[in-house]
Amino acid sequence: MSKLNLKSLGPCLLAIAIDAMGFGLVYPMMSAIFNDPQAGILSSSIDAHQRNFYLGLGYGIYPFCMFFGSSLMGELSDRYGRRKIILVCVLGLSVSYLLMACGALWPSVWLLLLGRSLSGLMAGCQGIAQAAITDMSTPENKAYNMSIMSLAFSAGVIIGPILGGVTSDRTILPLFNYGTPFMLVAALSLACGIWTWTSYRDTSAPLGAARIDLMLPLRIIAQAATHRKIALLSVVFFLMQVGYGLYLQTIMLLLQTRFHYTSSQLGLFSGVIGICFVLGLLFVVRLMLRVWNVIDIAKTGLLIAGVCQILSALFPHEIALWCLATLVGCFDMVAYTAMYTAFSDAVSEDRQGWALGVAGSVMAVAWVVTGLLTNLLPMLGEVGLLLLGGVGFLLSFLTMLAYDRSHAAGHTPVAS
Repeated sequence: MSKLNLKSLGPCLLAIAIDAMGFGLVYPMMSAIFNDPQAGILSSSIDAHQRNFYLGLGYGIYPFCMFFGSSLMGELSDRYGRRKIILVCVLGLSVSYLLMACGALWPSVWLLLLGRSLSGLMAGCQGIAQAAITDMSTPENKAYNMSIMSLAFSAGVIIGPILGGVTSDRTILPLFNYGTPFMLVAALSLACGIWTWTSYRDTSAPLGAARIDLMLPLRIIAQAATHRKIALLSVVFFLMQVGYGLYLQTIMLLLQTRFHYTSSQLGLFSGVIGICFVLGLLFVVRLMLRVWNVIDIAKTGLLIAGVCQILSALFPHEIALWCLATLVGCFDMVAYTAMYTAFSDAVSEDRQGWALGVAGSVMAVAWVVTGLLTNLLPMLGEVGLLLLGGVGFLLSFLTMLAYDRSHAAGHTPVAS
């Protein structure tokens, strides 16, 4: 097999890009749709508290469904084969974005939320595509294929918010509206499904039908509480994800209310954060690994991201927000990458899948909580929620310090 077999790897790489693209596209879009009276998604008679409730529901329902969907789809792919479940996921994503497009155009908040829920259930697409690429890789080309996979994810993170912002802005082209980005991703998901159907074939035999444990995510969380290292890392990761979730959701609202940003401007802002994600992933982490261990890198990322988020709340000036966003994006990704490595390092080789499953479940729960915290907007305002998120980052940093001390104590030789 050549280093890059586009016929086999292509559908999987596109699925990864679509999954990343959809995540970055939706957050600025949700902020724009729910806060634009002309969108008509909510009645003009609805007060701010109810509007924030629906916005929080729109944010939180995706990770809630992802909490169950990602592990379910992963288990199904082991049992019935990657190809079948990738097809289910990408075609399900196509339907979900079509529903969101109809919700934006109709307009109907329930269609929008239904589509958002379905996209969460189909969120296992990226993990299954990554597993499929691993199945197709050999020891000689595995590292190369993993790097191409990272590039596909990075491209989706950057392109998604920019695509969503530009193609929803009527001032750029009168044909554009809030439904256009969702229609484009729906069409792209359908194309990915057709490409998968015609080109991709499983390279490893499925395990066959077996009982599927729908409560697996809850069992994973319960098991994590009994493992001291994983439990502490889970607290760190939870606080970090709540911190960044509040940043991503609230900074869009702040830019919209204070500086009257259009959807294209919100998309561009989110795209810049995506570029900084990529820089953090591809360059900053690698440079830091030359001088620091994984725990020190995680602590540094958490501290810098938290301080910059607090500064964003204290100095909410437009240029300052853009500059600080580059640092929040970069060092959030630094901390994110280091945290996943820390989860992996905390367990033996035979428990790697379980540990990373814990991390994924914790992240989903954190983003559900973040969506619920949007209801505090009338009481705290955008600045208050940004501060709260920054405090979340700093608490995760302090918890990581405690983890580091206990980790070091566990390796201290006992005097004879």
